[in-house]
Amino acid sequence: MTIPFGEHQPSDEQSSQLFTPRLRKWLDERLRHLASQQRIQDARALRSEFSIEELSTR
Repeated sequence: MTIPFGEHQPSDEQSSQLFTPRLRKWLDERLRHLASQQRIQDARALRSEFSIEELSTR
């Protein structure tokens, strides 16, 4: 069974110029968010690895 997706239509230059900066901005914001989340995870891992509580019980 074939599902039709419509005919391929080349995008005109003006519409692609409008969406490119918007898409780039969204991607940049998303990457920044993901990077900050990764830093939080890294900090938690380091804190648990070098926990003061663990050192005091040794």
